Order: sequence, then C-alpha cells, then structure tokens
Amino acid sequence: MAYRYASVEDMVARFGEGEMLRLSVADGDLPDSILPERIEKALTDATDLIDSYLRSRYTVPLAPVPEAILRAACHLARYDLSNSGDKTPTEAMKDSRAEIIAWLTKLSKGDASLEGATPIATAGGARTSDRPVMFGHHQLRGW
Repeated sequence: MAYRYASVEDMVARFGEGEMLRLSVADGDLPDSILPERIEKALTDATDLIDSYLRSRYTVPLAPVPEAILRAACHLARYDLSNSGDKTPTEAMKDSRAEIIAWLTKLSKGDASLEGATPIATAGGARTSDRPVMFGHHQLRGW
C-alpha cells in the first residue's frame, strides 16, 4: 500500500459522501457505494506532489501528519478527481489548489514553516580546517 497523507474516510468527512460517490467514478452513473480505488490514487498523487515540495526542507513522509497537510492532500485530490472524465473543477476548487501550491512553494523555500514536521539538518556556516595551507598568496604570485 502506498503511503498517503489522507484517507478516503478523510475525504468523506471533509466533502461528504455524495461528493465522494460522484468523484469515485470517472464518467457515468453514481455507484451504490464509494469506489475507493480512484480516490486512493488521487490521494497518492497528492501525497507525492506535497512531498516533492517538502523533501528539500523536511524529512518525508511526515509522521504524524500535520492537520494542514491532511487538508492540503484532500483538496489536491478533490481537484484532480474533478478534473477528469465528464467533470470540471469549480472556481473554488481551482482557487483552493492555487492557494495550496503557493503555500507549498513557501514551505519549500523556507518562507513558511510547518508545525510538527522534522526539518532536515543542513550544513552551513563557517568552515575551519587544521590542515596546513599548501598554497598561499605567496605561491600564487610566483614568490
């Protein structure tokens, strides 16, 4: 099973069973019950997209999953599900996706932070060495 930041149950809790029934099929009639495979694929894709932004600054996958990431995964998956077959995303869905991508971009650049996520230790600062200098300014000038 692929790792996902949200589940089908999270999608139902956030958007309702009727919406998930409608989005669980690409085209055609509503099924009698939610078909989870299509929703799970969209959630996997959303998780991969989120990780592509976060992996330069945070250890991924995130565990535990921050509520903001769960929300982002749900909204990204809903947009993808609404952007296929005979469906078209609403303006609110488009705006939500754009807002999330902008936020993820800020996270990846360090312009925003993510509570509860483990940042990657980065090398930085001044470096020192106890090795003898092989070439100094005298050797380079030909002295």
